[in-house]
Amino acid sequence: MRRRHVGRPRADGSRNEGHPRDEIIAVASRLFSEHGVARTTMSEIARRSGLRQSSVYYHFKDRDQILVEIVSVANRVILEHLERVTADGGSAAERLYRLLRFDARQMCRFAFDINEIYRLGALQDERFADFWNERQELNDAVAALIAEGIADGALREVDPTLTALVLLSNDEGTQNWFRSMGEFGQVGGEHYDPEDIATFVADLALAGLLRDRDEVDHLRARALELDPRD
Repeated sequence: MRRRHVGRPRADGSRNEGHPRDEIIAVASRLFSEHGVARTTMSEIARRSGLRQSSVYYHFKDRDQILVEIVSVANRVILEHLERVTADGGSAAERLYRLLRFDARQMCRFAFDINEIYRLGALQDERFADFWNERQELNDAVAALIAEGIADGALREVDPTLTALVLLSNDEGTQNWFRSMGEFGQVGGEHYDPEDIATFVADLALAGLLRDRDEVDHLRARALELDPRD
């Protein structure tokens, strides 16, 4: 059981009963989402956390160190789902469908714009090496599923590496427009939620890859059985 940490006094004299490091991360995530990473300052993170700025610097030496901790989640969550999908078995096409559906859903729910993170020069820093290594691991895993699906005759002949890059980039692009739709996911009078979007993205991807497009219905039904709406 995780120990409860009694935080340092807040700037207003109250005490933080949770772990201040977790609160800093949560507040920074909200600010990154509201204002973008580049326009978020350590002083604003401290103010919104109710902590003294010195307390924030005690846990993180700068904004980019907070970002490193946050972005590590983006790849880790999908890689953990990949482990589950692999353990469950099923055809390569089925595993690919489930992975893409989950990735699109998580991208829509991610706290801030993943594309902005990619644009930051700080991502070239060695502190982000684990992020890029995990991102490459995900690319390789998707490419391997595509190659397996081609080998077993379910998928059309395509370049597995290029296809993996395009499919994952499509999930990230979907997040970009979903974020612009506002809190209730409305555009052009229509309402979309992450679950609906994720299923549509996976349908579209596999329909373009399968030799027999009628198999999409089976893949969708299987994915909804194994990865129900939450």
